Amino acid sequence: MSDETNAVLALKNAWAGAVTAGNGVRDLNAALQALPAETTIDQLDLERYHQVVLADANAAQALRGLIEQLRARLAPAS
Repeated sequence: MSDETNAVLALKNAWAGAVTAGNGVRDLNAALQALPAETTIDQLDLERYHQVVLADANAAQALRGLIEQLRARLAPAS
């Protein structure tokens, strides 16, 4: 497998990971938005919210890092 093929596969996989993690945030949106204004902080599932948002952030950062690496490969050597 060539470096180009590996790069494309890595990009596809990183992109899929970011989309999947983003879906986790989206999936919690309806329930979160439906919370009554009277909901107290101790009634929130903060651990779950943290896990989902952290997974999303990590996946986005991984994708960003990969794109930066690919861009660097295209940059002319100085």
